[in-house]
Amino acid sequence: MGTTRGSQPGTRYQPGRPADIRSARPWHRYAHHIRVLPARLEELAGRLGIPAGGRVLDYGCADVPYRHFFPPDADFVPADLAGNPEARLVLNPDGTVPAEGGGFDAVLSTQVLEHVTDPGLYLTECFRVLRPGGTLLLSTHGIFVYHPDPDDYWRWTCSGLQKAVRDAGFEVDHFEGIIGPGASGLQLFQDAFYYELPRSLRPVFALGLQTLIALVDRVGRQRPRHFDAQVFALIGRKP
Repeated sequence: MGTTRGSQPGTRYQPGRPADIRSARPWHRYAHHIRVLPARLEELAGRLGIPAGGRVLDYGCADVPYRHFFPPDADFVPADLAGNPEARLVLNPDGTVPAEGGGFDAVLSTQVLEHVTDPGLYLTECFRVLRPGGTLLLSTHGIFVYHPDPDDYWRWTCSGLQKAVRDAGFEVDHFEGIIGPGASGLQLFQDAFYYELPRSLRPVFALGLQTLIALVDRVGRQRPRHFDAQVFALIGRKP
């Protein structure tokens, strides 16, 4: 695997995300994404059925933005490559988890899978570290521009992602698309021209497009986003 959120085939975390990526100012070029995705993931996290005092692995934790999804008494274990000060658990050089099998009640993986060099190995590790009946909350990209962090390898179709998760041993309890095809198309249009504009015009351009994206995403039919979406999210269960 070689990387979760980070590295050339390397073994060290490489921070580089813009400092404002978690803020949803209306003129941010991903304002709608930043508003919608965390809110939806928080709702899905509430379905994982984590017991009191349960253990949660944040696999590829980056800056640990989603700790608040889980109860305060949960043993929340952030894991990432060497060099990330937020990580309690430092991953092995191949990206595997230095933990015994069956030790976690849930695994959280948000926008990590597209950055790992071996998705099959990553998903197999998610399965291995879970206890029987444990759950995986996974989100990754369907329709999205190339975004190296520091590299970006994969995109999935709805069927392809579910197949990869099932091939690792999981049952898929829930699957959905977040941000539908119309809004995703407008996002791609924005991204195609954003950096072609003078810096002074970019916020105005993004504000207009993000407003339109939010409107289209709100009024668009729901069924197509199950098949085509900017982000896919699923809950997998270890039998």
